[in-house]
Amino acid sequence: MIEFVKMHCNGNSFIITNDEKITKCSFEKLNQNKDLKFDQLLIYKEDDASFKDLKIFNRDGTPALNCINGKRCIKALLNRDKPITKNIKATVKINDYKELLDGFTYVNTTNHHIVWESDNLIDDDLENKHQKAGKFFNSDNFNLSIYKHGSDDKFLIRTFEAGVGETLSCGSGSSATAFVIFKKNPSLDKIFLNSSGGQMICYKKDDNKICSEANTEIINKSKFDEREYF
Repeated sequence: MIEFVKMHCNGNSFIITNDEKITKCSFEKLNQNKDLKFDQLLIYKEDDASFKDLKIFNRDGTPALNCINGKRCIKALLNRDKPITKNIKATVKINDYKELLDGFTYVNTTNHHIVWESDNLIDDDLENKHQKAGKFFNSDNFNLSIYKHGSDDKFLIRTFEAGVGETLSCGSGSSATAFVIFKKNPSLDKIFLNSSGGQMICYKKDDNKICSEANTEIINKSKFDEREYF
């Protein structure tokens, strides 16, 4: 039996376990069970406070290099916090960024992100926009975040994650987007990013670091027989 915790951060959902047998399961079958469906699967060791041994897999089974909202959930879990934990902080280092064609901006947060400002966020075809951005990036292994300025320091955001599709929230995508917004609006040093899953507060920590705060919630703690998912 594999023990796990299902959590979310602003709707970005995770299965968290320390049992590596789960990698032998069919990810397609796991995600057909609503209690096991996830955006990312996280395999961690309880003594790994720096997350150096954290293994991250997307819904389709492809590995990911980083997962800010997932780390936020594990941090709350390891601190033995209550089922709902507010304002869990995370800091993201921006390793590189580059202006691309047609208003796209590449941002490296360990994960690869492309950010684009939208005039019509709700009606944008995010998957089609992801394919278009891939022509400039020469790859499809990146996450796309599009945003729209609401008012003052408030912005709306949607994110399409490689290996998953559109998610309700993305921690590194929000951090990459905040970095771009701060570059374009140097008078701002704090913004509120609102996605379908909830609100994330982002701060400009210095020239290449973004700090963010968001809430986490434990959805379920349980176990399952891995043999049913081979």
